Amino acid sequence: MNQRILEGLNQEQKKAVLHADGPLLVFAGAGSGKTRVIVHRVANLIVQGVRPSEILCLTFTNKAAAEMKNRLNTIVGSDGSSVWAGTFHAFGARFLRHEAYLLGYPSSFVIYDEADQRSLMAKCIKELGINYERGMDAKVAWLYNKSRDTMRRIDDIESDLFFDPVDVIAGYEKRKKDFGVFDFGDLLSVPCRMLATMPEIRKKYQSMYRHILVDEYQDTNMAQYSMLMNLVGTHRNICVVGDDDQSIYGWRGADVGNILRFKDDFAGATIITLEQNYRSCELILNAASSLITNNQYRSPKRLRSTKGKGKDIGIVEFSDDEKEAINVAYTITNLISSGVSPLDIGVFYRVNALSRVIEEAFVNRRIPYAVYGGMRFYERREIKDLLAYLRIIANPADEEALGRIINTPPRGIGAKTYAALVDFARKEGVPVMEALDAVTDRNVLKGAGRKGVAEFISLMRDIRAYAQSAEIPELLACIMEKAGLAKALASEIDGEDRLTNVKELIASAAGQKDLTRYLEEKALMTSMDGESGDKVSVMTLHMSKGLEFDYVFILGLEEGILPHSRSMDTMLEIEEERRLLYVGITRARKQVMLSWARTRTLYGREVYQIPSGFLSEIKPC
Repeated sequence: MNQRILEGLNQEQKKAVLHADGPLLVFAGAGSGKTRVIVHRVANLIVQGVRPSEILCLTFTNKAAAEMKNRLNTIVGSDGSSVWAGTFHAFGARFLRHEAYLLGYPSSFVIYDEADQRSLMAKCIKELGINYERGMDAKVAWLYNKSRDTMRRIDDIESDLFFDPVDVIAGYEKRKKDFGVFDFGDLLSVPCRMLATMPEIRKKYQSMYRHILVDEYQDTNMAQYSMLMNLVGTHRNICVVGDDDQSIYGWRGADVGNILRFKDDFAGATIITLEQNYRSCELILNAASSLITNNQYRSPKRLRSTKGKGKDIGIVEFSDDEKEAINVAYTITNLISSGVSPLDIGVFYRVNALSRVIEEAFVNRRIPYAVYGGMRFYERREIKDLLAYLRIIANPADEEALGRIINTPPRGIGAKTYAALVDFARKEGVPVMEALDAVTDRNVLKGAGRKGVAEFISLMRDIRAYAQSAEIPELLACIMEKAGLAKALASEIDGEDRLTNVKELIASAAGQKDLTRYLEEKALMTSMDGESGDKVSVMTLHMSKGLEFDYVFILGLEEGILPHSRSMDTMLEIEEERRLLYVGITRARKQVMLSWARTRTLYGREVYQIPSGFLSEIKPC
């Protein structure tokens, strides 16, 4: 046997790698080396005589698939290249390239992205004579995608649509077929349906892949689960690796029940639990374990550290969120001064709105940071739109700001109309804003464009008048209402989160009266964007999964934030929130600080908070 395959593996890892035929479930605790187990197991299968082309590895990210292939090639050389490793959606696309002809689709079909899907949905809505409102296409698309991912009837999914979307979706499906296209959701749902209803296709793929391995199995949704059940043949050679304690994507269709019922789906399955942690010190793991053991719907496991005892986990109370952010910034400054790289520091929170106060504290202390997997607070669309209105009030010649807001929200001033406005202003030798009155007076524009410009002129006149005596928070609130921004955001799928960000901006401006000074401060908030070098990672807890840092700070541990107010209706929702905190804690190698504030600015007002019930469950010893 190739000794390189077993080199450096602990006893549990070796058992998983050497397992022969039949179903295998590997519960891989945080930091226990699950990717290594999958790669070495595939290498062992090849050494034992399994043809690489008969091995299928399914992951959730392209990055994970690439890492898997690179590691495999290092162990077994060119044989590793014949193993198919990729995401579920990539496998679905590959499947359809070969089999879509059975449904009347060309093998050269195009795949629609989210924007394409929404655009076609909007056309179908309008063709049915439904009174179309902004964001309606996104709501129908979300509903349709959710029904496919969870394999539930659309009627069984709660929606605030005022019409039955069934006819819209039927029209959308017909258009896709006419155009010869699939959307992203089809890459799972169509292969899933074909495998379930076409015995010959099912038999073909079951014989094609003798061994199937799945990474992050706890994150599979019902469509992915169904696909797998139909791919596994009578040989039952399926190996799934995952951690039920890290299942945090229920809101997007993942079902932790898939991994927990594996032993029921495959009677007699071998179950191996990896409990040796190679990332975190003992006290961090003790704290994380004391938290997660409060979940009832899980498989028991107790992580063991290879890193020594380490430091106690810190739980700190602050009088308000500003002091919390300042203290985190101060602590991080000291860490960096002592030689810690900013790359080894992570700052997490449950909701994006909490980033504003920490970002401002970082800017004030000149701490370099990057918002991982998302935008900085002041780069978010809704924030930039609102500040652009202020910029036009302060400086009517600011054409970048004008171009951003003149048709935000839509008021009939499209790209061609705006280009005509710019052309007219250039000929007149004046800023575009100054030329708007002349454009309407001289009938330069016609139809919807002319009407939209007239509405915009009236709107800006009203806002400017209000700005003469209003403080900044009042002015921002006025713009949201008069410009129609509040209504437009409310109609979007993620509108509630965007409106929360706006409320956070308004609340943070309390007591500010000088518009020029305010805008200058906000401009400085983005002045660090161009700085090079190492940066502290700032992100939501959901984004932290799969990452690790020496030092981790988790802010806002209060009831209503974590656990989130929208996730407190059932025990299963509370358990997912607890898993989310568990994931955050187990990202840390050396030290964790958890914090909460007695008062916090939320939804535009100061709110008295109580500590998260999860904090009382954490016992580091």
